[in-house]
Amino acid sequence: MGEPRKHHYIPVFYQNQFTNANGLLWTYDRCLHTYKELPPKSVCFEKDLYALKPKNAPRDRRIESLVLSYIDGVGSSAIRELLSRKINSHAIQDLAYFIGVQFNRLPSVGRAVSQMWSKVGTTVMREMAANVGRMQSILERYTRETGESLAVSAESMVEAVRGGQVEAVATERPFLQGIFSHAEDIAHAIEQLDWQILVAPSVTGFVICDSPVVVVPPSGGRAVGFLVPGTVIYFPLKYSHCLRLGGPGPSFSHRKVSKEKLQIINYNIAANSERFVMGPEKAQLASVVKHSESSEADLTPRFTTESVDGSAGPMLKMTFQPRRYFYGKGSQAP
Repeated sequence: MGEPRKHHYIPVFYQNQFTNANGLLWTYDRCLHTYKELPPKSVCFEKDLYALKPKNAPRDRRIESLVLSYIDGVGSSAIRELLSRKINSHAIQDLAYFIGVQFNRLPSVGRAVSQMWSKVGTTVMREMAANVGRMQSILERYTRETGESLAVSAESMVEAVRGGQVEAVATERPFLQGIFSHAEDIAHAIEQLDWQILVAPSVTGFVICDSPVVVVPPSGGRAVGFLVPGTVIYFPLKYSHCLRLGGPGPSFSHRKVSKEKLQIINYNIAANSERFVMGPEKAQLASVVKHSESSEADLTPRFTTESVDGSAGPMLKMTFQPRRYFYGKGSQAP
């Protein structure tokens, strides 16, 4: 009963890296078109986002209270070590995994995964309803395996499925399981890239948003992904530092960026946001929102799903949708 229901998809410790002297964040809401100075605990959360919701049982919030809280602690330590220039393989691996989890824990990813699994379920149901005999055998197998007899005939089930009266709805499990399994794939991929810690000019810094893993494809390209050649990935670490991943590695270095390049990076961060763009100073935040044309919500779905033919039958593919991107001289990401 005491477990928290506010599940932050942008961890509070991470938001705290970008607060002002009052411990607050200026937050622009792309849906409400408002600027508010808020404490990190009140931004970027959904109630019971990571809770398991078993039927006829209390909600299980241990993924948030135990698993994600531990991963957040590991991520916080890794960021602290890398910023202090304590470069070691463990810190890099820990931060890579944290970034993978951060990318997959967003509500938009949850919606996309649920949509994909619902389509899978609908496809499976249609195959089950190919004829009455197949449906009858499936109902009989269900009774044998569960001991429950469904009060429905095979004929009525086939009719309901074919008539679109039955809809497959995904539970929260595919999303929650995918957070961690997909994080491992992302971590393995980005560990092989060139890692650069970008240092901002002393008079300014990096903003953040509610989708802080920013994947910028090469200029003119339509394919978006972590391993698309020419891609640059940004992940702000604190107001004064940002991680840049790009090109073949593995390698690790620090470098300063100019005010102009920092602005381009901030424009990409703002454009990648789903609803919230955040920073310690209102004037800078307003300038970034304006020049990145991020005042209105971007209604383009972040992912699309489509049916493709596979060796084992129809499969569903989830694809990145391109966003708006900003480049420096020579159409290169800074």
